[in-house]
Amino acid sequence: MDRRPHGPLRTMAGARGVEVYTRCTMYSFALNEPFFYLLAVAALARGEPPTPAVAIAVAVLAVAHTGLCTLTAHLGLGRDPFATRAQRAVLVALGAVSVALVLVALVALPSTSGDRHLWFENDPRSVVVTVVAAFTLAALSAVHTMGRLTVAAAGATAVVVAARAVSDPGSGLIGLAVSAFAIILFSVASFRLTVWILLVVRELDAARQVSARLAVAEERLRIARDMHDVVGRALSAVAVKSELAAALARRGDDRAADEMLEVRALAQDSLREVRGVVAGYRAPDLATELAGARSVLRAAGIAARVVGEAPALAAPHAEALAWVVREAVTNVVRHSDARECMLRLVRLSDGGTELRIVNDGVVPAASGTSSDGSGIAGLRERVEAVGGTLTADGDGDRFTLTARVPATDPPPAVAREAGAAVVPDPYALQAAGERNA
Repeated sequence: MDRRPHGPLRTMAGARGVEVYTRCTMYSFALNEPFFYLLAVAALARGEPPTPAVAIAVAVLAVAHTGLCTLTAHLGLGRDPFATRAQRAVLVALGAVSVALVLVALVALPSTSGDRHLWFENDPRSVVVTVVAAFTLAALSAVHTMGRLTVAAAGATAVVVAARAVSDPGSGLIGLAVSAFAIILFSVASFRLTVWILLVVRELDAARQVSARLAVAEERLRIARDMHDVVGRALSAVAVKSELAAALARRGDDRAADEMLEVRALAQDSLREVRGVVAGYRAPDLATELAGARSVLRAAGIAARVVGEAPALAAPHAEALAWVVREAVTNVVRHSDARECMLRLVRLSDGGTELRIVNDGVVPAASGTSSDGSGIAGLRERVEAVGGTLTADGDGDRFTLTARVPATDPPPAVAREAGAAVVPDPYALQAAGERNA
C-alpha cells in the first residue's frame, strides 16, 4: 500500500511543507500580539483609565507594531534577509515604533504592584513594555544570534524593573524581573528554535539537491567512460575486420564473406552493449573478453598469447580485469605496430591476481596517449575502485600494462575457458606473417 501523500498534501511534503508550516506558525504568533495587550487593558479597567488620546496612541502603535513584527519575521525567513534598502527600512520602522510605544507606556501608563505582582495584574506599564520587547526580539531572532538576543532581553527586563522601581520602589522587583525576563526569553527562544529547524531543513534540502546533481554527473561520467570502452573497441574491431575482408575480397578469397559476417555480428553485439551502457546493467565477463581479445588481435594480424588460467574472482574484481583486457587490446590495435601481444594471468602469493598485457609495437606518438589518455585513466579508476592498482610502463618498443586486484573470498568456481589458449594460434602467426611480409 502506497503511504505517500497524494493530491494537495503531496505538494506540501518535504522542505516546502516545513517552510510553509514554519511561516504560518510564526505569522500566527506575531499576529496574536494585540491579545497580550488585553492584560494591560484589564489592569487599566481596575484602576484609573487613561485619557482618550493616550488610549488611541497606544492602540495605533500596538497595531503598527504587530504589522511590522509580522513583516520583519517574514523578511527574516527569506534566503537573503534584509539585503535591500527597502527591507532595511522595515527594521528602522520597527525600531522607531517599538521605542515610541515603550515611551508612551513609560510616560502615560501607571505602574503598581498590586497583590499578584508576578503576573502584572495591576501593572499595565510593565505589560506593554514586556510584550513589546518579547515580540520585537522574537521577530529579529532570524537574523541575530541567541547571545545578542539574550543580552537585549536582559536590557528590556532592566527597563521594566527600573520603571516599577521609580513609581513603586521595593514592591516585588525580583519577582517582576524574573517574570519579565522569562516571558521575553521564552518568546525569543521559541522563535529562534523554529528558525533553526527551518534552516536545518533548507540545508538538508540543498544537500539533497547537490547529491542529486552529483549522481547525475557520476552517471554521465560512467556512460562516457563505458561508451569510450565499448564503442572504441567495437569500431576498432570493425575497422580491422573490414580491412581484412577487403584484402581477402581483392584476392578472391572466400573467407571475405566470413569476415563480413563477423563484422555484422560485432555491430549487433556493440548495439546491444551500447543499450546496456545506457540502461546501466552491462557487466563484462573476463573469460568472454579474453576470448574476444584473441579474436580481435588475430584479425589484426597480431600473434596473441593468453597465459595462465582465469581464477575464481569476485564479480567486481573480474569485471575490472575484463575492462582492462578490453581497453588494452583496443589500444594495441589502434595505437601500436605490435607483432605480438601477450596476456598473462597470475595468482600472487598474497592471494591477489595480476593481469599483465605486453605488446612489442610501441609508437612514440601513441605511447603517451596509451598511458595518460582517458582510456587508461578510466581503467585506473575502475581498478582502484575495487582496491587494486594499475600501472603502465614502456621499455623501448615494448609496452606493459599491469593490473592487480586484491584477494577476496571468491564465489563458486568460474569457467576457465579464458586460460585455455596458452600457445600462439597458428592462424594468428600466419596472419602476422602476411601483414609483415
